[in-house]
Amino acid sequence: CIFKLHSGVESEQQVIQALNRLRGALFQRPPLISAVKRQLRVRTVYEIKLNEYDDVKHMGIFWVSCEAGTYVRTICVHLGLILGVGGQMLELRRVRSGIQSEKEGMVTMHDILDAQWLYDNHKDESYLRRVIRPLEGLLISHKRIIMKDSAVNAVCYGAKIMLPGVLRYEDGIELNDEIVIVTTKGEAVSLAIALMTTATMASCDHGVVAKIKRV
Repeated sequence: CIFKLHSGVESEQQVIQALNRLRGALFQRPPLISAVKRQLRVRTVYEIKLNEYDDVKHMGIFWVSCEAGTYVRTICVHLGLILGVGGQMLELRRVRSGIQSEKEGMVTMHDILDAQWLYDNHKDESYLRRVIRPLEGLLISHKRIIMKDSAVNAVCYGAKIMLPGVLRYEDGIELNDEIVIVTTKGEAVSLAIALMTTATMASCDHGVVAKIKRV
């Protein structure tokens, strides 16, 4: 993120100290122009560090790792308030979202347009398959429960995830873990919250395995 302070500060070290104070749980109110309701909320900043600061232009660059829904422009305003000079965000570049980083699998809208043209005119889907990745690629860090084919349709319509409908499950599932429910073909059906551990599933033959979070 590139930020600009409204006037100078004594030293770069002062900016670093101010950024360190913005680490952890922060109260934030979304800016006037935002896509959500303007109410006070708490968001967590996991890590924040200053990459560069220009004393003459009062501009700097910092890198931040934060919880989804954090307003980085609000962090810039708070930085200015802590330093007592005022501040604003000039430019923001998102280098990672979840497990997806800018260094792998990134394509442009022109790539998608070209891939669609190639498929429409030459029936060649190889480019399209390269630029559009399956949703399951975002869920590889989640523990999985594989459902029987006969139970998948019921789960899609909101039925409880019952143990008799489970075909297979991964080791290491703990209570209240966020898990992914998949079909025998590896297609994601829903995200769910585990209500049984792996050990409990192995020793039972009935009961609710998980609570659906999103289908």
